[in-house]
Amino acid sequence: MPRPTWRLSGRLSGRLSGRLSGRLSGRLSGRLAWRDSLRLAWHLPWPPQWNTARRHLPALAVLLLAAACGGEQQDKSSTEAAAGGTLRIPLINDPIFDPVIANDLGSILPNKLIFPGLVRPDEQLRPVPDLAESWTVSDDGLHATFKLRAGVTWHDGAPFSAEDVKFTFDQVLDLASGSRLRSDFAAIERVVVNDSLTVTFDFHAPFAPFLTLLGYNAGIIPKHLLQGAPLTDATDFNRRQPVGTGPFMVTDVTPGASVTLARYPRYHGPAPKLDRIVFKVVPDLNAQVAQLRAGELDIITLEPGNLASVQGVPGVVVLQVPVVQHYYVGLNVQRPAFRSAAVRRALGMAVNRQAIIDGVLRGYADLPRGTIPVALADYYAADLAPTPYAPDSTLAILAQAGWHRGEGGLLRDASGAPFAFELLLDKGNPTREQAALSVQQDLRRIGITVTLRTMEFAALVRDRVLPGTFDATLIWWTTPPDPDQYAFYHTGQDNNNVRWSNPVADSLLALGRATLDVKRRQAIYHEFQRIELADPPVMVLFYPREIQAVSSRLVGFPALGIRDALRHSERFALRVR
Repeated sequence: MPRPTWRLSGRLSGRLSGRLSGRLSGRLSGRLAWRDSLRLAWHLPWPPQWNTARRHLPALAVLLLAAACGGEQQDKSSTEAAAGGTLRIPLINDPIFDPVIANDLGSILPNKLIFPGLVRPDEQLRPVPDLAESWTVSDDGLHATFKLRAGVTWHDGAPFSAEDVKFTFDQVLDLASGSRLRSDFAAIERVVVNDSLTVTFDFHAPFAPFLTLLGYNAGIIPKHLLQGAPLTDATDFNRRQPVGTGPFMVTDVTPGASVTLARYPRYHGPAPKLDRIVFKVVPDLNAQVAQLRAGELDIITLEPGNLASVQGVPGVVVLQVPVVQHYYVGLNVQRPAFRSAAVRRALGMAVNRQAIIDGVLRGYADLPRGTIPVALADYYAADLAPTPYAPDSTLAILAQAGWHRGEGGLLRDASGAPFAFELLLDKGNPTREQAALSVQQDLRRIGITVTLRTMEFAALVRDRVLPGTFDATLIWWTTPPDPDQYAFYHTGQDNNNVRWSNPVADSLLALGRATLDVKRRQAIYHEFQRIELADPPVMVLFYPREIQAVSSRLVGFPALGIRDALRHSERFALRVR
């Protein structure tokens, strides 16, 4: 790895104990190699609370909207529910059953039930034991040792062991595996099997978000079935017959229609109350609402525009829960029109985000400042002013960048080429479709031609977003409950689909991962958000709130977003009608 062009002095660590000043951006403007940037945090104190996995994300209240929507309040007591029954949940696409290589929503939801992780989030999003029963962290923060649960078996009866954990994370870190989690766990140097039920992770440097990331999407996969060939070649496993250690196992897959999971009788935890969970492939949200009303689905996530459609429906409860999400227009910076930070900043000033929140989201969203949402209250830079809606300023900035309005009010460059691009979005979601229309209309007013194109979500991600063959896309990230966004916005990382690159941001993102002191992390991520205002990686539109429409028969469903709630599926039960 090439050495950086300069070295930061130890005095910088002291400066980070308060708010990082604007001068830091200049001091960090040289390119800094990843491992060298981590050296900055090696001598920072290691807080003892990390060993007990305490989080500094505040517990946010769950708001019942049943009165406004005509539903009835959900009774959380499971004592009135009978054992057995089938819970039905929609997916927007056919899943891939492998948490290492699949990060689309249609895959993530069933994978949460099939493939547990070492830890899982509790109702305050703090990591608690799952496949691991306990863990310890060395004083220097470079080693984390996990004691695994005894008696855990895979769905085919084979014993679960530390070898499976090592195999999983070896695949996560392998460039050739097709892993979508490599960026999340780049700080891992190696995984060591101590004995059949003990495993140690060694890190290049202290890794603050490790436990949170373990409980997010990092399910463990079976070595005995997947070793010896690329994960992407295991088609039968990935599409039809996955084997996990979770409370439910796949029994039937009908492509384009449904996935059926049945209770696993040898599950290591409390016996699941449900007999089955069926995921129905229903890409269109309006169709999901119709099936919920007809009793053919039991839980869906609503868009604000669909609230009226469940108002007064007997047996439906509407809940609002906080989620760590940001919806955005991703501008592919490999396209010449979007390479300039000034141009991307100007385009953001041409879009009326408040109008989108008020008109499209019906107020069920928050005005953004950057990619770290308000749900992460300890790290959200509330003191920063949001990007203003200022189309006149947009035109002035674009004029400086060589774009001038000509005949018909269209913006053109010096060669006469118009400012025009294609904006991709997924089919079947009215909120995203209306938000895209608002973006299109706002940009049309300043002379930019935006062509909207809808695609099936899986094809959109697979064929256009991941290979980078797009101009722009309206999409979203649901990120872990930690401010770490290294995997999404650091140069060259797997989930940096817009190909954004900012050396100062790279240094801060690497440093934020390696800094364990909360106040210092806060200062780092506040400075990162300040950089995002000047050089936007994406055009963040809003921070949504997850609105769930749930059958009143369902009990035991925790007050979490559906992704995290599914980690507790053994608690779910259905009342008798």
